[in-house]
Amino acid sequence: MSSSRFPRPERMSDAAKVVSPGDGRRAKAMTEEKKPFTVSDRRHFTAEGETRVKTPEEAPAPAPPPAAPPPPPRAEKPEGKPAAPIHTADEGPAPGPTGEEAPPMDFIGLLVSLATQAGYLMSPEPGSGAAPDLAAARLIIALLEVLREKTEGRRTPEEERVLDGLLYELRMAFVARTRPEKA
Repeated sequence: MSSSRFPRPERMSDAAKVVSPGDGRRAKAMTEEKKPFTVSDRRHFTAEGETRVKTPEEAPAPAPPPAAPPPPPRAEKPEGKPAAPIHTADEGPAPGPTGEEAPPMDFIGLLVSLATQAGYLMSPEPGSGAAPDLAAARLIIALLEVLREKTEGRRTPEEERVLDGLLYELRMAFVARTRPEKA
């Protein structure tokens, strides 16, 4: 009836039943060691649906302060323009090139960033020598369409308005760039 991959204890050979000496001591030492973590139930409600009351033993112990990483070694820099200061995510938004802080990135910021890239790919700056990359622009427009589909029903009215406007403008620009010239 049971065709288990693992042998049943009564079917094990005597060699398989041999336990190496010291296994009991090792297991006992492992249970007596100080555990590096504790398990606590952090749910807000009990199994009966009542609000859980924290007991002092459930209160989280204050975590030790993290050790500060050593500063990275400084490499010798050639003479010229000084390097920009390193900015970490813990310090908030990075300042812009003129020194003002950049706005926090949100969904609208993502949409505008993608639309800007698509617009630049369709009409690069004059004098840059770059040719329009309509295939890459079409891929970014398609990505915006996927974002529209996947976020349906979860966008704010402002995000809806911005996304619809960007898609309309990008599609019209794409059609204008791909339409043959009239003579």
